[in-house]
Amino acid sequence: MTYDIGYHVYQRSDGSYVYGFEVARESSEGWFGSGASPLDFEGPRHGAEARVRELIEQQIECLPEHYESERFNRHQETDESVVTDGWLIRRIYGYWPAFHDAQLLEVSLRRYALGDKQQADMEMCIHHGGQDNPEWNGENLHCKLTFQLKDVAGDEFSTEEVNVPNWINDMRFSRRDDGRIDVDVEPSAGLPIFLHCAVVRLVSVEPYTGKEFI
Repeated sequence: MTYDIGYHVYQRSDGSYVYGFEVARESSEGWFGSGASPLDFEGPRHGAEARVRELIEQQIECLPEHYESERFNRHQETDESVVTDGWLIRRIYGYWPAFHDAQLLEVSLRRYALGDKQQADMEMCIHHGGQDNPEWNGENLHCKLTFQLKDVAGDEFSTEEVNVPNWINDMRFSRRDDGRIDVDVEPSAGLPIFLHCAVVRLVSVEPYTGKEFI
């Protein structure tokens, strides 16, 4: 079986290394990767790169023959209509973003009882400047967008990389067959989120100034 593999290695000022990688199986939807993970290695850069290749090879050897990730099995294009009050985003930017190179600023969870049911809600705050619109030639509109996700569930929410800068590669919302909504935040670096919920609502849009950039 043939795979496409890409990786990068970055050395911090303290000498430690961070690496990211992506592995995709040709002619299928099998994919896994990491935007930025600490590398347990001390030594020269060429040794760090060799260690990353070794780690990737080990993970590939452990894949089942017909590996396909849950994220890509259920991949759909964004349906902006599932985001309550999401029309504000199109009003501000003139289009619906992929949120490429947007920044995930805050994530919070609140657990509570609703009658006899226990559930959890999530809020995600995103900084987006309109930079992924190929037809936009004007000044970017930097805003802080807060999304509320009601009654979240799912098993792909890892805090392993929460301490690195959180940059988004792609963010999608789509309706499931059972009526719930898939929320897929694919990172370029940082925190991955792939959950489903009962309701997604855009609850606030605020100006976001350059002095707050991380």
